[in-house]
Amino acid sequence: MRKNLSRELLTNLLPLFALIPIFLVTKNELIICVVLIAMMLVTFRIKYYRNELVLFLTGIILGIIIELGGDLVNKMQYWTQGSFFGIPLWLPIFWGLTFVYIRRIGNLIVKSK
Repeated sequence: MRKNLSRELLTNLLPLFALIPIFLVTKNELIICVVLIAMMLVTFRIKYYRNELVLFLTGIILGIIIELGGDLVNKMQYWTQGSFFGIPLWLPIFWGLTFVYIRRIGNLIVKSK
């Protein structure tokens, strides 16, 4: 693996790792939601690729469908603090952000070969 690739992967993963302390410190949906929105804005401000906003919104929509589908059909998951149709308010935003990061990291890996 190239040295630059390792640095770029770490740079792209760092914001996701930065969320861990926030999830450990607070259970407040609104605070987590605001932090995720701020993280998304900073991420797009630092580096924005064409159509990433569409990917982000697609991730939000699919995240809602997946979470509600899993909750309604299988009753396999349960959120004690779900204010958005039974799921946490921050979760769809997290899905959208994750879609963006997965694509970015995937592109880094594919381009390195």
